[in-house]
Amino acid sequence: MSTPKYTTKQDVIAKGMIKKNDVFYKRTLLEIWYDKGWLELKHSPYGEDDRLRFGLKFMTDYQLVCKLQMPVVYFNNDKVDISSSNLDDNVYDIIDRYRHAVRSIPKEFWPMVKQICLQEQEPVLPKDISDRQKAYINFLYRVDLCRGLDRIIDAYTKKLKQI
Repeated sequence: MSTPKYTTKQDVIAKGMIKKNDVFYKRTLLEIWYDKGWLELKHSPYGEDDRLRFGLKFMTDYQLVCKLQMPVVYFNNDKVDISSSNLDDNVYDIIDRYRHAVRSIPKEFWPMVKQICLQEQEPVLPKDISDRQKAYINFLYRVDLCRGLDRIIDAYTKKLKQI
C-alpha cells in the first residue's frame, strides 16, 4: 500500500496558486511572468502594469468570444430566425474589440501573445542548446510578448485618444 502524497505549500505556489482576499486563486501565466518582472520593456511608452492589465482584458475578451461562438443545436425547429438576435450591443462591442486587437498584433509577435495569453503554455526550448542560448531565446520571447502587448494596449486605447 502506497502512502498518499500531500501537496506542500511550495507545490501550490509553483503551480501558480495564491490566496487573494481570503480566496484561493490560480494565477494566469501572464501574471506569473509579471511577478517575475518579465513584462518590463525599456524604451516603451507603457509599463509592466499596463501590459498586465490590458493582457488580462485581452484574455477575458478571448474567453467571452469563445463562449459566444460555441455551436448552438436547434431542436424541434427546422427554421433559423436571423431577424432578431438575443445578443446585446455590449457583446458585439466585445467581439469587435477582440478582433481589432488581434488584427493589431504583427505576425512576428502573434505566436508569443497567443501562446502566453490565450493558450497559457510556457515556451518549450530545445534541450541541446547552451544556457547562454536559452537565456537569449527567453529574452527574445519576453520582448516579443511585450511588444505584442503594447499593440494590444494601442488597440484598446485608440478610441480614447480619438475623443
